[in-house]
Amino acid sequence: MKRSLRTCESRNGRCNLRCMRNATLEPEAIESPRWQAVGLVLDQNARDLRARRYGCVQEVVSWFKGIDLFREAEFERMVARKPSPLDKRYHKTWLAALIAEGERLLTEIRRAGGLPRNPAGIRLSDVEATVEELCDTQAEWHGSLDTARRAQLFKRLFHGPQS
Repeated sequence: MKRSLRTCESRNGRCNLRCMRNATLEPEAIESPRWQAVGLVLDQNARDLRARRYGCVQEVVSWFKGIDLFREAEFERMVARKPSPLDKRYHKTWLAALIAEGERLLTEIRRAGGLPRNPAGIRLSDVEATVEELCDTQAEWHGSLDTARRAQLFKRLFHGPQS
């Protein structure tokens, strides 16, 4: 099955978001099994959403699982070694998809008046903080941060406070 990445355009015609809804990359074309796995999970999450298979809590849990897989790929392909231009492209693509999905989930959760109590203990504030963290990651890797702020974010994301 051949699929392609679709670009969403703003009113002024410039690209402002890479969308994953109804579109992913051809799995065989992705050289890294890690990036391929991230793409496949995000694609499955989008299919589940369209089919309305699960409720909001399950969608949030699936999103968090996608983020975990993304972070593993990010560490392996972007931190533990020098990333290739293709690694940077996959990173940017999947990151944008995760941010967009997180924003969609936030809209749905707020519209519903919050998340119901759930066995995972996930709350609205967890989703909000994770979207913010993903946006920080986007700014760190793909934005125009100054060197000091980039170093600060990198330390926070990968080293964190020691206890």
